[in-house]
Amino acid sequence: MDPIIQSLSSNKKLDRDRGIEALSRHLKTSESETNNEKTLLTLLKGKVEFTDSKYSINPDKQIPWEQLHGALLALSLYVDQRGDACSAEFHTAVANSGRQYLSHRESRVRAAAGQLLGSLAKSKGTSVYLSCKSELLSSIIVSLERHEEADNKIKEKLNGHSPESVFHDTAGWGNLETNMKALECIITNTGAEFDNCIDNELLDLVFASLRHTNRFVRETGYMVCCALVSIHPCQEQSENRGHIWREGKRFADALEKGLSDNWSQVRMAACCATRAFLLGIPMEGRDEFFPQLLPPLCLNRYYIAEGVRIHCQTTWRMLFSVSGVTAVEQHLDSIVPFYIIQSEADNHAVREAACACIAELATKVGSDPVRVHVPALIQGLLVCFEDDSWPVRDAACTACGNFVAVFAEECRAYIDRLMPLFYMNLEDNIPSVRQGAAIAISKIVQAYSSPLSKDVLTKLSQLLDAVNEQKEDSSLYSDLSKKPAVFGVAMAEDPAHTNQVMYSCGSLAPKMGRGGKAPGAGGCSASHHFKRPSQPWEQTDGAIRLFMELSDITECKAELLTLVKKLSSASTRRNFEHHKHLLETVYKCLPIVLRRLTKNKVKPYINDFFDGLFYGLKSDVSLLKAACVECLQSLSLLLGPNILRGRIEMSNYEMFLHVQSAYPETIGL
Repeated sequence: MDPIIQSLSSNKKLDRDRGIEALSRHLKTSESETNNEKTLLTLLKGKVEFTDSKYSINPDKQIPWEQLHGALLALSLYVDQRGDACSAEFHTAVANSGRQYLSHRESRVRAAAGQLLGSLAKSKGTSVYLSCKSELLSSIIVSLERHEEADNKIKEKLNGHSPESVFHDTAGWGNLETNMKALECIITNTGAEFDNCIDNELLDLVFASLRHTNRFVRETGYMVCCALVSIHPCQEQSENRGHIWREGKRFADALEKGLSDNWSQVRMAACCATRAFLLGIPMEGRDEFFPQLLPPLCLNRYYIAEGVRIHCQTTWRMLFSVSGVTAVEQHLDSIVPFYIIQSEADNHAVREAACACIAELATKVGSDPVRVHVPALIQGLLVCFEDDSWPVRDAACTACGNFVAVFAEECRAYIDRLMPLFYMNLEDNIPSVRQGAAIAISKIVQAYSSPLSKDVLTKLSQLLDAVNEQKEDSSLYSDLSKKPAVFGVAMAEDPAHTNQVMYSCGSLAPKMGRGGKAPGAGGCSASHHFKRPSQPWEQTDGAIRLFMELSDITECKAELLTLVKKLSSASTRRNFEHHKHLLETVYKCLPIVLRRLTKNKVKPYINDFFDGLFYGLKSDVSLLKAACVECLQSLSLLLGPNILRGRIEMSNYEMFLHVQSAYPETIGL
């Protein structure tokens, strides 16, 4: 055991982890329970000192926190593997140590102490919780009461006190987070037997933690909720209407709020609790809570945080299998108002998800149930169409296109407001936004035909010519300041950082206002206030994407044939820095355009694209080169390899030689 003790008491976490693995292997072969118990308990009696690879315990020296951490983890492992075989004295000593170190200064020691109590609860049941209930809940109550005074205490500590004291007194509000984690471990490991220990005092504490300022405390609070609602199988709830049903309204209220939390980690914990809550109730009892929980659950299927998004999608399938559309139709009266409210949320990621959900109503849900809600939904989308965040504008554009395609008559009154916004997105400096606008405009043309199609084709012709006005300097972000940025630390009294809504780390939400009306917003690439005016080549790029989408509409094909010359002309403009981006779009779209406009009608124009195609095939820009290679292959299929070989040889012999050596299969060689 000496090497194991040395590893467990090391000040390096890697060594302590190796010590735990070595102890696990040792316990599988060791039969001396008494010696193992005594050896592990000695780690809590004094500092471990080594002499010639032999250890001794010095009770007069303070035990380092690293040694305590290793000892508590080792005891937890031992209880997990030998719980029933342990002596009563050992259980008592371990339980006392777990309670003692729940208030240690080091958070990792407190977390390990909570884990140890959880391991004991697995073998000893509710007796572990009852033995530490008073002390544990009292500590949680004191910490919860502190959070209202925390701001004042931070300011006092900042005046001359050490950073360590500030950190200890404010990080997680003392022991609150780790005490909540200890409670979660005890509940989870106790199982269904813990139902007898649930009372109003415990529930009040748990629900109070969900309103806490600190996001880590809220996250842990929701995990405790998850543990509480998971301890009974569904059939037991059906038989005795257990505590989930009895306190269902309180749980549903708390979960509804957590599913809309600005911090993704808190939202994820609430998602876990919501799944456990709903699946823990028999199907006949879930309808009572669906009006509250289905709307945020629906929205989180499109939330930007991948863990939240995937978890909610899986929960949805577990709840409804193939009946999800029916569930949405039944609860539209609660879902639609929620979507509209969330489309006005402060968090840009929530607004984006709301737009995606609204778009889903048009494409996946029956038109009759949604029809009555169309005016309200379109009004919400119009606000998002002018958002500071380009992903929100893109999502709103896609949603509007879907609604116009399905609800043409209901949306007719909004077309005059929508078209300028569609054109704005078509000229945006983000490629995906331009593509989304092109798809949406094509849906509108299909829905309303002439005279709207004529206006769109006129606009298309103008934008195809825009590249002729492009100056040589097409540098992105050319209007940004070249001066050094100024960095600093926020002062404690700075009103810009006091009593403000908090967001996930890295979130751009504080910088992006709704509907483009946020004063002073800016500072990121997704900000409308940061957004520079689109450059002429970007306008033409959007027009080319629209050309491709319109080429599939019969009514537009004749007019588009007259604009093919302008399309080929755009491929010859190479006097600006970003011309390769424009060429990539041309040769990505060209095969689709030629195929849709039919071979016989486009044959006269194909040779006009050869010079740009040859330029792209020799380019060192991989995306442009790949687009041109794919275009060459498509032309070979469209015209036939022999005809294509003759056209290239007559038009550009140098290109012919290059294609002959690099891509001979496209010209039948």
